[in-house]
Amino acid sequence: MFGDRLHVYPIVIAIFVPLTFTITYILAVTSGHVEPAFPYISDTGTKPPESCVFGQLLNIGAVLAFIIFYIRYRQIRTHYEGAGRTKLLKYNTVTFVMGITAALGISLVGNFQETNVIVIHLIGALLAFVVGSIYCWIQTGMSFKMPDLPGNSVIVCRIRTVISVLTFIFIIMLGIFSLLSKLKKPKGESNLNYWNPSVPGYGFRITSTVSEWIVAILIVIFFATFYKEFRYFKLEKPTCSVHDRTRVGKVEQTGNEQPS
Repeated sequence: MFGDRLHVYPIVIAIFVPLTFTITYILAVTSGHVEPAFPYISDTGTKPPESCVFGQLLNIGAVLAFIIFYIRYRQIRTHYEGAGRTKLLKYNTVTFVMGITAALGISLVGNFQETNVIVIHLIGALLAFVVGSIYCWIQTGMSFKMPDLPGNSVIVCRIRTVISVLTFIFIIMLGIFSLLSKLKKPKGESNLNYWNPSVPGYGFRITSTVSEWIVAILIVIFFATFYKEFRYFKLEKPTCSVHDRTRVGKVEQTGNEQPS
């Protein structure tokens, strides 16, 4: 699919992910399940019906992310295999494994809501955000080492550097201010949605939730930077051949016959 138009995938995911968050946000707000002022992304997919939509769309997003990780892996492998860039190819394999892990994390976040299985949900968020951020960092470093890769440029490398730095900063802010908001939260107050400016820790919570939204958008923008490079490559359709087991069995039987 899109074998000679691989650049379509970065565009699709750059539109699809924000659209997913927008749809579930609208559903959650109109259902009265969250406050309009920057809930956590996961909060917008915790209760039905938005939880059903959230899980389904994030599963699709995980598949799209995996496809992009795979294309990037094959792109670098195809261009540099046999060129003596052993270290680069090792990093390429490492980032591909990390990409698969991050895609799995996206799926876990969608399928295991925080109010149902909080541990798995947090593991998924960790894989999606932290491992995804490390993926961005390594890919950025690799980009500087691949000036001859078609579509790559100094500007693209610098953009990826900025995105990676900002992603790291906002992930740290997300973790710190999320913890501070929970420490300030009065006992008995819901961890979900009905916070208001009069509740202690509200400022910390808003800082944390805004940071989460920014991290998600930054990682999507990073994917979009593959657009130009993907235009220079294509994936060929796999071939399928018939394996005649009956004929193979006859050949083996003939070979095993002893002369009389």
